[in-house]
Amino acid sequence: MSRWLQSLNPEQQRAVLYREGPLLILAGAGSGKTTVLVARAGSLIESGVRADSICVLTFTNKAARELKHRVQQKLGRSSRGLWAGTFHSFGLNLLRRHASQAGLPSHFGIIDHSDGQAVLKDLLRTLSVPGRDKFDLEKLLSLINELRLVGRFRSPAEDEYRDVAEVLKDRYLKRLQSLGVVDFEGLLLKPLELLNEHPEIKEALHQSLRYLMVDEFQDTNSLQMELIDSIMNKDRNLAVVGDDDQSIYGWRGAEVTHILDFPKRYQNCEVIRLER
Repeated sequence: MSRWLQSLNPEQQRAVLYREGPLLILAGAGSGKTTVLVARAGSLIESGVRADSICVLTFTNKAARELKHRVQQKLGRSSRGLWAGTFHSFGLNLLRRHASQAGLPSHFGIIDHSDGQAVLKDLLRTLSVPGRDKFDLEKLLSLINELRLVGRFRSPAEDEYRDVAEVLKDRYLKRLQSLGVVDFEGLLLKPLELLNEHPEIKEALHQSLRYLMVDEFQDTNSLQMELIDSIMNKDRNLAVVGDDDQSIYGWRGAEVTHILDFPKRYQNCEVIRLER
């Protein structure tokens, strides 16, 4: 028996050994899902799959570091190249490699939420709007990002906030472009634009990534699903792990339907439920 299967129960072993095609692993807290992801990655590499052809998307940098560390503990140098990180880290990595095609300077910067609000404050001064100095910048930036991410407003807001958000959205994006920076939302939106506008980059990515895994899949939002579909190649070697009873990231726009409808979205999907 492979060392990666030792101490695993039958369901966990099945999840580790399933290789070809889409796989949905339903796993609640305490069911050993992290152990399964580690064993899947390690087992693939040990069987001859190149480490740099495996990508594991997580929701926290801590989870990514733990996975890589546990694989490296057993495999050492042969695990070098295994990519594990958050969706935003993946987007940043892709933009760094293809900055010019994405319309960015080679050493573009990343701005945080407070920097984005500062940009908005400056842009507000260009508008002839009553009470412009009293606008809640956090609320306004949130509305602009809703327009960017889903193309519509989802949150309740006063008409003047919506009107200003619609006026400032394009100006905000142009200002980021002129500054040579990307904000948090742009780390997902710009990679999608890049892949849609440059099929040769998308094809090269499909050639290099053979296996894709996603942790905490119940917490994915629509934009993250788009990214998953864009980077997955025709072999559809996609394994996702999630809990169909919880969604702790609902405030980020997570849609639990993504995990519930996974077997419909990806035909001939294997479903394995891990028990505690």
